[in-house]
Amino acid sequence: MPKPIIRPPATVAVSSSLRDARKRHGIGLRRLAEKIGVHPATLSAWELGIKVAPPTAVAWILGYLRVESAEYDRVMALAPCAGAANLVDQSDPQLGHLLWTYEQLSTRVVEWAPSCIPDLLQTRAYAERVLDKAAVQDDRRDMDLLSRQVRQQALNEGTRRYVFLVSDQALYGLDDLHEEQIEHLRAVAQLKHVTVRIVPSMETGLRSIGAFTLFEDRSHPIAVVIRHHHCNTYLTGRKVLSRYHDTTSALLRRAFDESAGTSALSAPVQIRASR
Repeated sequence: MPKPIIRPPATVAVSSSLRDARKRHGIGLRRLAEKIGVHPATLSAWELGIKVAPPTAVAWILGYLRVESAEYDRVMALAPCAGAANLVDQSDPQLGHLLWTYEQLSTRVVEWAPSCIPDLLQTRAYAERVLDKAAVQDDRRDMDLLSRQVRQQALNEGTRRYVFLVSDQALYGLDDLHEEQIEHLRAVAQLKHVTVRIVPSMETGLRSIGAFTLFEDRSHPIAVVIRHHHCNTYLTGRKVLSRYHDTTSALLRRAFDESAGTSALSAPVQIRASR
């Protein structure tokens, strides 16, 4: 079986924006291709991120579809670096949009959370408290909560597998919400397509591994995102992906070998082997 295509982050952001703009406009792919004078297969490849759309073509399409100026500027800022393997994404709309797009391209999502409950496992109250403590602006806060809600709905649908590697230290904090949050984590762990593994934090080697999310397609890594308060860093270089893939395997082994790490919970969460 051939390895999946690794799509650079700016390419994914531009391609999904072109596709979304066309669908909002209510025009079919073949009709748009005819209007702008390209073969439908070419436009399809641009929208899927299989090929990099030239900036002039991106501008032409966005202009024809009459997108708003803010969206035009955002997409055109990404278009020249569409082939780059890495991207520091600081545009608020894309912080959730690009993350969601990579999830849709994945058959498995693996998240390492050394200091905080992963977004997809957070209750609404827990998420609001985390954002309040981070002093996130109201518009960004609402956008973040909406993005989490959409992604949590997708998690519940079971269209892909999720593996959450959570440090035992991440289970503490926000005392008044602790019991509700742990109950929610325990409930999500019962889903057949979800694995929650508790990783003991006492080992020195784990302390230097920052939080990350690895996206995989048919067991092959296709992207990794390192999330910050005001930006997301997306990496797709093959050597970098290989290192993060190896790190994920090492974390899984630590969690499997240290079953006592589950005692960090007030009551055991069912821990299942990685699938």
